[in-house]
Amino acid sequence: MTYELDGQIYEVEIIYKRIRNIHFRFENEKYLISCPKRTPVSMIKSGLDKYARKLRDRSTKTQAFGDDYVYLFGQKVAVSYPGSLFLDAETKINFKDQDDLIKKARKYFLNYMQGRTLYYEEFMKSPHYLVKVRQMKSRYGSNNRHAKTITYSLTLLHYSPEIIDSVIVHELAHCFVYNHSDKFYRVVYNYCPRYDEFRKKLIKAVFA
Repeated sequence: MTYELDGQIYEVEIIYKRIRNIHFRFENEKYLISCPKRTPVSMIKSGLDKYARKLRDRSTKTQAFGDDYVYLFGQKVAVSYPGSLFLDAETKINFKDQDDLIKKARKYFLNYMQGRTLYYEEFMKSPHYLVKVRQMKSRYGSNNRHAKTITYSLTLLHYSPEIIDSVIVHELAHCFVYNHSDKFYRVVYNYCPRYDEFRKKLIKAVFA
């Protein structure tokens, strides 16, 4: 599917999920639509007519990478290529380029997410899950209850620890309520009272 705005044609990627509402995003010069199953295309087009311009114009938001910087855990870090940086007081990585930086940081981030998920499993008294990290186009996390696996988006590497924690709470809350009902969000707010604030920062790419 494509959508025309101001004479320019944009690709539209539609992802059907078990959710209640339609979510519109604009990334990498295309629209990403997450919507409930059986959502009519006419309804999606109507939503694009309403939100497409605002989403595109807002895409000038802060980028996770620049020619001389990268956001890591909410902090803007100066970089040059090839180069090196410390991920914490004891962990230093050397990298050739941007792709190599993310590749080297991925292992550290996986260990970080495993530790934070374990902390919240104990705090929320939820089952223990296997933790994975990978590139994800349209979501920040995914809870597979049958496989007892939570997969997090590598994009979270750029966000502050508080924002990352809000995603962990969201995914573990699905252990108790496997939908996005009011009951589900009561669980989320119980363990992350500022969830709405952090969610808005995720959507707007406000890393800190």
